[in-house]
Amino acid sequence: MGRTYRYRKQRQKLAKEHEQNKDDRFLPDLYKYLSSLGWRNESQLTARNFPLTGRGLCSKSLTLETGSELIRLPSNALLSIKTIETDDEFKDIFDETKFDKDHKISFQALMAFYILYQKNLGDNTKYLPYLKSLPSYFTTPYFCPISELQCLPENILERTVEQNRLIKLAYSNLKLVLKIENFEEQYPLQQFRWSYFVVNTRSVYVFGKQLKPEKSFFQSFITEDCNLALAPFLDLFNHSDQVQTQADLIRNKETKELEFILTLENCENSKILPLQQIFISYGALTNLKLLLEYGFFLSLNCHDYFEFSLNDIENFLHMEKTLKGRLFHKNKFKFIREHNLCDQMFVHRLDGISHNLHVVLHLLFKEESHFPNILNQVAFGSVANLENVNDEMKLLLEFKINEYEIFINSLESMKALSKSGIVVKSYLQECHKYLQNCINTIEY
Repeated sequence: MGRTYRYRKQRQKLAKEHEQNKDDRFLPDLYKYLSSLGWRNESQLTARNFPLTGRGLCSKSLTLETGSELIRLPSNALLSIKTIETDDEFKDIFDETKFDKDHKISFQALMAFYILYQKNLGDNTKYLPYLKSLPSYFTTPYFCPISELQCLPENILERTVEQNRLIKLAYSNLKLVLKIENFEEQYPLQQFRWSYFVVNTRSVYVFGKQLKPEKSFFQSFITEDCNLALAPFLDLFNHSDQVQTQADLIRNKETKELEFILTLENCENSKILPLQQIFISYGALTNLKLLLEYGFFLSLNCHDYFEFSLNDIENFLHMEKTLKGRLFHKNKFKFIREHNLCDQMFVHRLDGISHNLHVVLHLLFKEESHFPNILNQVAFGSVANLENVNDEMKLLLEFKINEYEIFINSLESMKALSKSGIVVKSYLQECHKYLQNCINTIEY
């Protein structure tokens, strides 16, 4: 699977790059727009297409090292709560009297609608250079057609269903408070889904109270703090697990204006040469998180692990042939749920199984008693008292490997996959390889 898998993965990414980056004429206009807001391109950043990631950023002539500022954006270049609260035309389409505690939306959803609102203004929006830089599609599992979703593992499907619920609920609640009779025609749900993932995939974290005006029009309509912002041009940086960066919204000592500063804290070879792609860190994220939220994953991601649900364990006990006829008392499952032992059940390819997974397998396979007081002593007693569960863990891993082979084969049997389906299939192949590596770490 090694070389063929990498080659296939590269071809898929190159195809995505070609389609998504075939027009980079937005760049001069974006430079001009940001320069008008006071941005100075001190790191000499430019956008280029790179073989595996597609569009990304590099410095034209500077070598960047630990401590180097990657970018410094004036706060008024960010699309934030301040942007929305100071846009009177946008606020005028809302009926504030209809804001209701039972029909609130997240700030992310409000930002998504703002992007869609600006997009619908066409050439009349001042954000046109930024809007032209946004991708036309996303490759998260959310955008898989139903036929592909039916081939996906439960953990992906459940999270995708939840994303859909939140998006549709926000869309419905927006419709209730807007002075727009033909809302669904002007702002179709499909377009709102796109703008929702614009914010989901491209926003940065800011401390909203630094930007929020004292009097807030939307305060009673949103459910959370306003700690997201869109950062034009900065959002072209790609993510790597081998890099550490620090983001700060601080006041310039000379101009007294707030600036969003991104600093390189650590990178793979201590320096980044001119024309070499500059990566940043979105955080210590697993491949599952990267896939669901951003639509990509990293091979051999150092932050990755494979997580199990209690439902995975129950399916394994029910379907594993070598366990046929063996009984597992319902009290054990009740105890596991009530004490949240089913949280943080995972395996790491280097570190092996997590404590909670070890405890759960011990309670199910090694502990004869099903009485709560005994289970409590075992679960929260000394780790040294837990018996070796390597044989059972190996069976569980083999069960998941076989399960993922079925998912992969189901997707491969389709005549054609969507862009999201192609990425998801590659992710499942990465999981398959990861699980096989985990078997090798299990000692006997």
